[in-house]
Amino acid sequence: MRHIISAIILLLISAITFSQTKLSLLDGTQYNAKEYTFFNDNGSSMEIKLEKKNGKLKSKYIDINDIWSVGDSIIYMPTQDGEYTVENMSYVVTGKQTAKNEFKPWWAYVGGFAVGAGSMLYLGGYCNRPMLSLAVPIVYATGISFTRPTKKGILKRHPEYQDNEYFVYGYKNTGRKKIMINTIIGTLGGMVVGGVASLALKNTETTYIVRPN
Repeated sequence: MRHIISAIILLLISAITFSQTKLSLLDGTQYNAKEYTFFNDNGSSMEIKLEKKNGKLKSKYIDINDIWSVGDSIIYMPTQDGEYTVENMSYVVTGKQTAKNEFKPWWAYVGGFAVGAGSMLYLGGYCNRPMLSLAVPIVYATGISFTRPTKKGILKRHPEYQDNEYFVYGYKNTGRKKIMINTIIGTLGGMVVGGVASLALKNTETTYIVRPN
């Protein structure tokens, strides 16, 4: 139902545009679309053209239900009980956009790399316990995936949203995803480096042969 309403709104905006237009998604992602148009019989999808560094255009397809706004026109519209109102969703999206732009959990990458590399080197190489060397990074990454920015830290940066739970929720939601992604990337990178280093150390071990007198 929502994508039908959204399609009507998009029709009123314009079926296609050739000027650069900012497209905002409900997850906080933003695109500067060179062109856009929607298709399918009920207008449930949108094709946008993004300009690459070499000046060529590439296509990306987006479900209209994932769109917050096109230019200055809001596409989102609640159609069921329990969904965010337009005003509340605007704060959620703003929180997600803010976190995407400013929240950089580098520590998650470093921590994941250290655990992954250390586990492969010590448990896999030194202790010769390959299964445990794989299990420890997986457990660590799973545990970190529940970590998210604290409300206190968010409001310290943005005191103007002191009483706005929707902004805080949006910021935390995107912040948790960035922590999880950085942790996974760091952990996998550490495991690869640690595994290679462990094999290299084993191959360079010197074997001493004792000859009988």
